[in-house]
Amino acid sequence: MSKITERLTKLGQTERSGFGFGARATSTKVPVILIGISIKKASDAANVDADLFILAADSKGAPQATAVKDAEIWGVSISGGSAKEIDAAVEAGADFVIAEGESATGAALRDDDTAKGFVVSADVTEDRAKAIEAGPFEFLVLDGTGLKLPFNVGTVLDIQEQLARYSCHIFLNVTEVPDQINLELLRDIGISALIYDGGSISSEDLATLRKTIDLLEPKKQKSSAGATIPRAGESSAQDDDDDQDHDHDLDDDDWE
Repeated sequence: MSKITERLTKLGQTERSGFGFGARATSTKVPVILIGISIKKASDAANVDADLFILAADSKGAPQATAVKDAEIWGVSISGGSAKEIDAAVEAGADFVIAEGESATGAALRDDDTAKGFVVSADVTEDRAKAIEAGPFEFLVLDGTGLKLPFNVGTVLDIQEQLARYSCHIFLNVTEVPDQINLELLRDIGISALIYDGGSISSEDLATLRKTIDLLEPKKQKSSAGATIPRAGESSAQDDDDDQDHDHDLDDDDWE
């Protein structure tokens, strides 16, 4: 399993390590929303506090094969390239591959240990959306760069309309830094990661975003238990059955 896949399955959970004799137990809370940074070159990740880094494709659309040092999780995006170039990036330490469009090599969809992502347009047809949903993608990347804060109801519904087509994790490309209320809205509708272009967010705003996300708890699950409204005719039918049972009891008594 890739690192990003494992991290996504543990969103909002607490990881514990150090069990055993002589080991010091430690616990780390996995945020409910991850922070990702798209970078043009590997060195751009230096001193940037993010959960994951996306190394941009080169001028020909091929993945770069330069390791992003000191990054726990990083991957590459591609718009062209070849199987050999993807292999070189994976050997350098890339944990995931993001296809920026349908022109990317099909080798990006191979059944291997790397996670797979796909940049989805908002205007895809229903048939194409079904094909994407059936694809081998651990996560999809949606464009949210045009979103304005604070969100109104229409904006939330616009995002949710896209999310309703897919069941995998959703990353959202954004430019603005949401506050706690808007982060809660993004959490509740199912956003797993916010992606910023490197240099588009200051270190101060990044630190504020990190602190706010760390305060978020997982989405509360609504209970489905409770009173149910009887369907038309259901109550009277039940009453008739009860009356018949009662009549049978009376008949038995009379028989005796």
